Amino acid sequence: MTIKTFASRAAALLSVSALLASCSVGGFETVDASAPRPAWCGPDPAVIGFADGDGGNSWKRLNLAELRDELAQCSSVTDFIVTDAQGDTQKAISDVKSLGAQGVDALLVFPDAGQALLPALRHEYKSGVHVVPYRVSPGGTEGEEYSTFVASDFAEIGRLWGQWLIDSLPNSTGNVLFLGGPPANAQNMAVNEGLREAIEDHPGIEIIGDQPFTVTNWNPAQTQQATSTMLSRYPKIDAVVADFAATSIITAFQQAGRPLPLIATADVNGLSCQYEKLAADNPSFQLFTVNSQTSMGRLAAQHAVALATGGTPPESKTDIPVPFEDSISGTPSAPQCDPSLPEDALLSSSLTPQRIGEVLK
Repeated sequence: MTIKTFASRAAALLSVSALLASCSVGGFETVDASAPRPAWCGPDPAVIGFADGDGGNSWKRLNLAELRDELAQCSSVTDFIVTDAQGDTQKAISDVKSLGAQGVDALLVFPDAGQALLPALRHEYKSGVHVVPYRVSPGGTEGEEYSTFVASDFAEIGRLWGQWLIDSLPNSTGNVLFLGGPPANAQNMAVNEGLREAIEDHPGIEIIGDQPFTVTNWNPAQTQQATSTMLSRYPKIDAVVADFAATSIITAFQQAGRPLPLIATADVNGLSCQYEKLAADNPSFQLFTVNSQTSMGRLAAQHAVALATGGTPPESKTDIPVPFEDSISGTPSAPQCDPSLPEDALLSSSLTPQRIGEVLK
C-alpha cells in the first residue's frame, strides 16, 4: 500500500463507519497469484475504490460488472470498495472522501456531478491517492487535481453517424433531427462537432430542429415529446440521430402516422428487437448503432491499477467508439435482438449474454 498523509484524515476516519452502509466492502476475489500478470498489474498490493455518481441504470450496472471482471485479472488487487451516490451530488462528494478515508490506493470515479466533485478529487489526489475519473470530465487539470482522465471520443460517434447518413440517405440528401441530452452538455457538443465535420461537404444533409441539438435531457418521455413537436414542425424528417431512448422516437413517429426514419444511435436490445418486428412493413426504417462503451471502465481500471501497483499504464487514455449494428450493410452485424434479455440490455458489452442477463435481472 502506498504511503499517504493519514494525519489529515484523522477526523474523517471517525465517520467512516456511518458511511459503510452505502459501500460494497470485502470478499473480492482475483486470479491466483501464480497466474500470468497483465502488464498493467504490478507487484504491489492495492485496494481499489470506485465512486459512482449514479449507478442505477443498465449502462452503469454493466459497467460495474466489467470493472469487477477486469480488476479480478490482477492478483495484486486485495479489495474493491464501491459506493453509489444515486444521483445525489452531496453524497457523491462524501463518497469520495469516505473512500479516501478508508485507505484506498487508487480511486476510480464516474463523476456524474461534474465539476462539483473537483475539490474532493483534488484533496484525495494531494493526499496520495491515485485518482482516475472517466467518461465524464470533472474539469480541472490532469496531474494537478487527479492522476489521469480516461475519456470517450464522443466526436467519433458523430463522425460515424454522419458517414452512415452520407452512405444511407438517397443521394446523400435529407432532413436530419439531432436529439441530445441537457442543454450544452459536453458529450453532445462533441458529438455535434463530429457530426457536422462529417457532413460538411454534403450540403444536401440538413440538421433540423433546435440548434445545435434538440434537448431531451436523456429522458424517454421528453424524447418522445420533443420528437412529436418536431414532427408537427417539419413535414419531412428523413433521419434521426440520438444517443438515448430511440424506442421513444419510433413511438412518436407511429403516433403521428409518419414513415419511420433512418435512426443512428447507440445499441440497446429493445431497439434492435423493435427493428426486427417493424422492418418488413416499414421499408424506410433503417438502423445504425455504435457500441455503448460499457467496457471503457476496463481501460480506466487498468490505469488505476497500474498506478497503484507499480504496473505499466496503457498507452491510450481514450476509448474509441466503433460501429456495432448496421441494418443496411450488415457490417459488423445486422441488428441483434435477444428476446431472453431485458429491453435495456446492451449487447455490445464485452460480457457474455448470460452474464448480461445475470447483472440486469
